[in-house]
Formats: sequence, structure tokens, C-alpha cells
Amino acid sequence: MPAVDRLCSADYRAFWHDRKGRGTIAANGFARAAFAATIVVMDTSPPLAGTRAAWLLAGVELFFSLSWVVYVIFLPDLLARGGVDKRYLPWLLAADQLLFALADWSVGVAVDRARAALRRIGPLLVLLSAVSAVAMLLLPWLAGTPILFLPMTALWVVTSATLRAPPYVLLSRYAARAAMPRLAGIQLLGLAVAAALAPYLAIVLKGVDPALPFALSALAVGVSALVLVRVERSVPAAQPVAPVATAVPVHRASGPTWGSLLLIALLLAFGQQLHTAINSAPQFRRLADPALLPWLLPVFWIGFSFGLLLVDRLVRGRGPLPVLQLASAAGALVLSITAIAGSLPLLVASQFAAGGFWGFILCASIGVAAERGYPLQTGRNTGALMATLAVAAMSRLGLAASGAADFGSLLEWLPVAMWGAALVLLLRLRSV
Repeated sequence: MPAVDRLCSADYRAFWHDRKGRGTIAANGFARAAFAATIVVMDTSPPLAGTRAAWLLAGVELFFSLSWVVYVIFLPDLLARGGVDKRYLPWLLAADQLLFALADWSVGVAVDRARAALRRIGPLLVLLSAVSAVAMLLLPWLAGTPILFLPMTALWVVTSATLRAPPYVLLSRYAARAAMPRLAGIQLLGLAVAAALAPYLAIVLKGVDPALPFALSALAVGVSALVLVRVERSVPAAQPVAPVATAVPVHRASGPTWGSLLLIALLLAFGQQLHTAINSAPQFRRLADPALLPWLLPVFWIGFSFGLLLVDRLVRGRGPLPVLQLASAAGALVLSITAIAGSLPLLVASQFAAGGFWGFILCASIGVAAERGYPLQTGRNTGALMATLAVAAMSRLGLAASGAADFGSLLEWLPVAMWGAALVLLLRLRSV
């Protein structure tokens, strides 16, 4: 059934009526107002069949991201229980990201094979998510025994990959491929909210017994799996698709290779990782009271949410390549401003803008991955993109563990160099 014929206006009206019945989001403070504005404007855009699914999958993204935040917050204490030296913490997190990278691609390929055989992927996702939930539930209880704790951590990381690439595969089955950036933008709001909440959670959960947060996170992962099943069941039954070799547009053969696009994504993601995880806090600390950091660090992710709001219109009007080129160029500029900002208002504004341009980049990249993977390699391509993001995080953790913080101002300019290098590669392309 063509995507344009699958518009579910009745479902959307019911969803909108349900939202109005619950009331609007209270705008309490700058962060809440920003996210509320993003949600309202997105939800009043032209209704698409995937809008309801995108909001459900945004919840999945939120639960998964929060479970990772909880894990990172408590990991130092859990390692201390087992007598593991804290200097190994960054390397353990880097190893987690390596496992994420391997699992993301593998799960994406498995999802493609299931779809090619016209099988539902829900049962597989539920099984892996159940294992992930149990593994996370057990982590605090096994912390005193490293020989059990570390393998259980690896099991949790690998199985939780079911909540990374597969949701985007499900989303791609709802609407025309041109609508993918908008739907992905809604889904990525879950990531934006979780990242913005991370500094507050670090304060709120300080001194709390990790058993309860890990239990709640495990429950959230289980609920997320059920949401994925519900979303899949609402998708029309799969139809046989022409083999990939005959379904790929002819113009793609003359375009850039998928590997070269992943290299560009790696440069951009590595720059973003360096900026948000290493550079942002010292930049704010240079101009503001360190006690204000929990309120200032989310500014990047608030800008990210607004970027998700605007990117669909830009991609529809200009195409993904001009959007990626614009975002890379403007992003490199504002990242350079964050490095030299001499006042707090200028730094806040540049951080907000940098987050918005990263929203452009990530959302447009997911759309490109879905487009190039259509019809039967969407899982492989989105999995490869998620794996690339994990490799970027792993590289940043390895750099930090090796003492890169001693590089000082040189490290502040490295994200600018990464985005500048990506821009040079993007300007050489005629299409994506």
C-alpha cells in the first residue's frame, strides 16, 4: 500500500484529542518552555500516518537514554564495590561503546533479514529486551564480583541495542521516505530530553542506593519492548518487495559510497562528542559559577530539540545535502565562537545554535540512511549509522582516558576541525 494512502487522519485526531484532554505542557523555566514549543509545533504539522508511532518511539528513545544515564552515574560506585580501580572507568565505557557498535550493525542486519522473509520482528525485540532488562536489574547485585559484573554489563549493552536501530526501521515503514526526517526528529526528542535531564539526575540520584534506579530502568526497558511490538502491529502487513539489486535507483550508483558518508558522519559525531562531553563544562565554568552548570549544560540539547523542529522543512525544500553542508559550515562557526566567547550570554547563544545544527545533521543523516537502504537494507544502514555514533563516543572516551584534557585550548578547537573536515568532504559531493 503506498505511503500516501496510509494516512490515518482518524488516529491522528484521536491522538490530538487525547493530548488536549491531558492538558498542555506547563512552561516552567527556559528548558520546559523550549521543549514544549518544539512538541506543540511538531504536533500541529500536517498529520502523517507515522506521527503517533513517532511519539511512541520517542518514549522508547527516552527510556533507553535514561537507562544509559543511570548506568553511567552509578558505574563508578559499582566498580568500587568490586575493588576495580576508577582509572579503568573510561576504558570500560569505551568498551561498552565498541559493543554497541558491533551490536547495532548486527541487529540492523537481523531486522532486514526478518523483513525480507516477511516476518514480524517484534518477538525478537521482546526477547532481547527482556534479557537486557534482567541484566540491568542484576548489575547492582553483581557489582561486588567483577568476574560476574563485567560479563553481565556486556550482555546488557549488546541486548539493549534492540532499542537503537530497530525503532528507526519501524518508523521507515509508516510513511513516504521524504517524511523520514520529520518522524525521526520527533523520535529523537526522547534523546534530547534525556540528555538535558542528565545533569539534574546526577544531582538527584547522588547517594541513592543504585538498586532502585536500576530496577526502574529495567522496567522501562521492558515497557519499551512492548511499545515496539505495539508499533509494529499497527503497521500494515508487509508486502513482497523487489530484490535490492533491482530496487536501488540508478542515480545512486554514481553517488558517493556509503562508506564515505559514514566517514563524514564519524567526523561530525566525534566533533559533537568532544564538544558536549569534554569542552562544554570548562567553557561554562570559565564564565559562570560552577554551581550553575546543571542549568547551563542542557542549553545545547534545548537547541538540539529546536533543530529537530526545523530540519524537516529545510530537507523538503533544499534536499539533505545542502542541509548537511549548511549545518556543518554554520556549526563549525558557532563552535569556534564557543571557544572564544568572552561573555556568558554569547556562550549560551552559541551553545544553543551548535545544538540546533547538530539536530539538523543527525536528523538529516537518519533520513539519508533510510533512503539509501530502501527497501530491504534500512536496518543495515541505520544500524551502521548508530554504530558510527558509538564509535565516535568510544573515540572520545579513549581520548579522555589517555589524558587529552591536558591539551587545553587545542582540544577546544578540535571539534571545529572535525566539522570543518566533514564540510570539505560534503562540498565535494553532488548528491547523497
